[in-house]
Amino acid sequence: MAINHPPKLANRVLKGFCKPQYLEDIQGDLEEEFYDRLDDAPKASHKLWYWWQILKLFRTGIIRRFRPIDSTQKEINMFKNYFKIGLRNLWRYKLGTFINVLGLSTGIAAFVLIALFIKDELKYDTHHEKADQIYRLTIKNLNSDGLLSRHWAFASAGHAERLKADYSEVKKAVRFMPWAFPDVVVEGKKFPSEQVVFTDPDVFDIFTFPFIQGDPGTAFSTDQSLVISESAAIKLFGNDWGQSDIIGRRVSIERDGMKAPFTVSGVMKDMPEHQHFHFEYLAPIRFIEQVFGESAMNNVTGNYNWLTYLLLQEGTDPESIESRKDEFFDKYVGKTSGGADAKDFYDFELQPLQSIHLESHLEGEIETNGSIDQVYIFGIVGILLLVVACINYMNLATSHFSRRMKEVGVRKVLGAMKSTLVKQFLTEAFLVNLIALPFAILFTELALPYLNDFMEKSIELNLLSELDIVGSLVILLVLVAIFSGSYPSIFLSRIELTRALKGEAAINSNKWNFRNWLVTFQYAVTIALIFSLTVIEGQLHFIQNTDPGYKKDQIVNVSLTRNINRLDALKNEMLNHPNIEKLTFASRIPTGRLADSWGAGFNYGDSTTTLNFRLPFIWVDEDFLETFEIDLIAGSNFTSDQDMLEDSVGYYLINETGARALGFNDPQEIIGKKLSYGAYNDQTLKAGRILGVTRDFHFESLHSTLTPMLMLKGDRMRVMSLQIRSEEVSETLAFMEETWNTFDPENPIDYEFLDDRFMDQYQAEMRLSTMIKVFTGIAILIGCLGLIGMVGFIIETKSKEIGIRKVLGASALNIATTIGNRFVLLIGIASIIAIPIAFYLISGWLDEFVYRTSISVLMVIIPTVLVLLITVASVGFQTIKASLVNPAEILKDE
Repeated sequence: MAINHPPKLANRVLKGFCKPQYLEDIQGDLEEEFYDRLDDAPKASHKLWYWWQILKLFRTGIIRRFRPIDSTQKEINMFKNYFKIGLRNLWRYKLGTFINVLGLSTGIAAFVLIALFIKDELKYDTHHEKADQIYRLTIKNLNSDGLLSRHWAFASAGHAERLKADYSEVKKAVRFMPWAFPDVVVEGKKFPSEQVVFTDPDVFDIFTFPFIQGDPGTAFSTDQSLVISESAAIKLFGNDWGQSDIIGRRVSIERDGMKAPFTVSGVMKDMPEHQHFHFEYLAPIRFIEQVFGESAMNNVTGNYNWLTYLLLQEGTDPESIESRKDEFFDKYVGKTSGGADAKDFYDFELQPLQSIHLESHLEGEIETNGSIDQVYIFGIVGILLLVVACINYMNLATSHFSRRMKEVGVRKVLGAMKSTLVKQFLTEAFLVNLIALPFAILFTELALPYLNDFMEKSIELNLLSELDIVGSLVILLVLVAIFSGSYPSIFLSRIELTRALKGEAAINSNKWNFRNWLVTFQYAVTIALIFSLTVIEGQLHFIQNTDPGYKKDQIVNVSLTRNINRLDALKNEMLNHPNIEKLTFASRIPTGRLADSWGAGFNYGDSTTTLNFRLPFIWVDEDFLETFEIDLIAGSNFTSDQDMLEDSVGYYLINETGARALGFNDPQEIIGKKLSYGAYNDQTLKAGRILGVTRDFHFESLHSTLTPMLMLKGDRMRVMSLQIRSEEVSETLAFMEETWNTFDPENPIDYEFLDDRFMDQYQAEMRLSTMIKVFTGIAILIGCLGLIGMVGFIIETKSKEIGIRKVLGASALNIATTIGNRFVLLIGIASIIAIPIAFYLISGWLDEFVYRTSISVLMVIIPTVLVLLITVASVGFQTIKASLVNPAEILKDE
């Protein structure tokens, strides 16, 4: 039993500090007394006695002198030796070094680029001092079944003040109201369609907006104060505005004949890029309260045009506010116009400020947000590419180190310990990574402009000013060096002395080893990326070739300005050009959002039933269907003499889905039926009848399902759409611009083609596809380098076998097949692993589309076949080259 012997650890401690000349005598005396004590009375406490005797020996005369300086110097000298040998070997095997450096630098560069992108995405809204206490108020509309109908990024005017008054957890609240782009006039100079935003005085207490001139505390001292950004100051007052105090300067804000004088009360720094909203003009909300009136300012169930943020007390759980939404709507709304409880149809949610950019994609987002899914995808791919680069080095290093088996054997004969060999090979791995890092930084710098242009970013790699990046790169260098060098160093150091002295062939005795799994992992990553790319490209092809139900080619859309008030005259002038075939005006056009909706009731005979689903609308004219070539499948189109606003009666076209939602599978049966919509309800204005039914068309993107919708006849138009010929497009656009200037000389024409706007809906998917293409290309490049290493390793270890096979009559194809068979097996295993995982992940991405392609058998086969062809090319070239060597050269030593 262990109790009958002195503790081994205690003897080791003694050996560590005791002078060598005393060690044997002291240890012998202690052990002798220990055994004497055991003979008298065996007890476990004797071990404690032994430890106590050891500890009492810590005194002058017994403790040996330590020489840490000598030990450190020895380690330094050894490292210098490792370093010199490493450099010599890297120089000796130049091709292998080049391939290693290329593979590692490419993988590291890809990882660094992705890391910079992710860092940039995570920076949004973090600069605000109270960012962790700020939440955005969003509003949910529910249908009669309690299911979510619409989720809005904006709230009503009355939410902020009531939440602040009723909930002690709400410390402050602020609203932003972008007011229809008025003109800003300074000393007679007009700046048209500027985004003036009206907001609450608490804005400067909630958000961090540093001032250049003025005081945030008094910036909104009057109802007609105006705080402008630095860019706006340059625009209004010139580049030298900062040389004088512009506080108190007069600015006129004008819209629809109304003029209001404002006074500059502050100049703030431009809102940073990493913020989910950007404004240049801020004015007190008290000014427009007079314009909108008390009823509109108290509304909490509609008019979602107020971007609302709450500053909560520290430590507040937002769910404590969300859980009391029923009492809020009971208090301020009660019943809807249909007699139902408002709390059953309305809800609100608080979004953390710092999560908005990546996690929010609601109706009416003030700016385009990023995607947390994209961050996760890129992050995973970046890590995989770095791991693949390390694995590539492992394969190549193992291949090249195999030439040094006899060196390892000789070192062991001369007394080299395993740890010494590990340090030697890890030093060489560190040297390769040290050489690769500057190239990786160079590749990153070269690729950054393309990444910024493609992702619409301004990412920089500032090594001199951002020490965190330098520190991260140093840590990355060390980790990659340890990870990539660990397997080759441990593998070679563990080779037995007799096997090492035999040479290279001995290390390949196992047919299946860890290197096979490394290559399998490389194959799996490459196959998964190719499969994902195939599915993404398939979905984009599906989008481009799916008929949206309207014409999207050769349609030009022009945004209307307030100065355009003679629509008929503008239409006639435009249609005078022979290349402009059709023209229509509308409030919204396909590829937009169905954001406008009124309450609706349908007459099923004797009574009108309130609809339990949302029925959005757009304003159009009589040429809308013809211009967009939307089919009318029942009833009649609008006529030029119909106008809901002038006639005070409703005129409606409805789509197929809307007709079915109202219970009419046959479109003809709904023609002439009475529909109450908004104010057209036979009380305020006269209810209208459905004139026609259109074939369904995808007004919104394929991410959204087809919804019921109405088209109303009126003149509340925002967009002019023209169908033009494909010939002489530049000349046609020049005519449009010239004609436009005669109707609005102040504002330049702003046009875009509908097919471009159509594809803009899928910008995120196209970017993802392009990035996956780049990542796949990098994975294939690194994978091919790994294959070169693996095949080179096999050929080196099987050189004599290849020579013997040649002597016995084997052809180059036979030899290539013998060596390549194992890779076919590895590809098969990699496919079995990679395809199901990639299928699961990419299916989640496809689920974001209501209308999507199906994953076919061909999509599953293509990645495996492509990887197989790349492998055949890589393996075949080296194998055939090896098989053409004269067998006598290989076997001359035998």
